[in-house]
Amino acid sequence: MKTKLIQGDYKEFNGRYNEQMPLLVNEGLQPLTAKDVIQYRLQAIQSKDKIDFWSSRYFDTVTGLAYHNGELVVIPNSQDLLNITQDFKLNSGSLILSSEQYKGLVKQHRIIKRKNIISGRDLTKKEAKNHPIWIKLAQGDKALLNEYTDAIFAETKTRYNYDENMGIYLPDDQEQPALRDWFLRYLGNRSRANAGGGLGGDSRLLGVCVRNLEQVLGKVAFNGKLVNPSELEKAIQFYKSGKSGKLDLSLLR
Repeated sequence: MKTKLIQGDYKEFNGRYNEQMPLLVNEGLQPLTAKDVIQYRLQAIQSKDKIDFWSSRYFDTVTGLAYHNGELVVIPNSQDLLNITQDFKLNSGSLILSSEQYKGLVKQHRIIKRKNIISGRDLTKKEAKNHPIWIKLAQGDKALLNEYTDAIFAETKTRYNYDENMGIYLPDDQEQPALRDWFLRYLGNRSRANAGGGLGGDSRLLGVCVRNLEQVLGKVAFNGKLVNPSELEKAIQFYKSGKSGKLDLSLLR
């Protein structure tokens, strides 16, 4: 793996998800997706660099799960989670979506039927590599998922004598369409992917330095109506003022 996250590149935010995400965003940082955690954890296992940090902690992400009426929609970079604040009303720990919001997400991302997948138990290596949710969490990168699964199973066999890992755990359906985040558990907890935690509960988010800053500043310059986008200092000050709005994660990939 070529990805590397070193001390100084990130800041850890611990506390309620709907309180910590605004703090992370206001510092101009970018929250990790589930795929990011997969990549960094895999690199740590393979290189033995910062392995305790990545293997002994769970991590919340900006990857979301919208769910309703037996349907599951995995959102790699959820703008709704990125924009969440304490003022957003939660129901049983979930962000309630309007019908229009949910339909919009369904149009962008493939629906997975809850009844068609394995959930609520740990998986064999073969099941993990072929699980529709894990494939979506890895953003369709099956080579990455296969490598990650092999590394997790080998490491947990050595450490804990586990033969099954990476279970998928889901929240119960609600009357209205709802949204939660995915968090990836630590190796001792079998590296499960869980969307059952409430957004008003404890979380651990990592904020990293924004990638593709040039594109972001271009957007900021446009929103700030700068005549000359090369006015970097003015763009930065406008961004820090908060008037530019929260970052659109699609610009950062």
